[in-house]
Amino acid sequence: MMTAHAYRGYVFTIRYEPADPAHVVDFPDIPDVITSGSTLPEAFAHAREALDLHLESLQKLGLPLPEPRHRLVLETVGAE
Repeated sequence: MMTAHAYRGYVFTIRYEPADPAHVVDFPDIPDVITSGSTLPEAFAHAREALDLHLESLQKLGLPLPEPRHRLVLETVGAE
């Protein structure tokens, strides 16, 4: 199972695997940022922390931040 989420304008996916760590996180716009968590809340927390640290490092090095190319689209589907 895989779900998509967004944080600070960057889309990330959380993929469930039946092995430890159970939840693997990656950012399609920033392939160098990969993290994980044993639980879903832990994976969310690690995703936010990994992205924050990566962007902070780029800023300290004077490098440009990557432009988000992916976006999360939410669609409401209602019963008619």
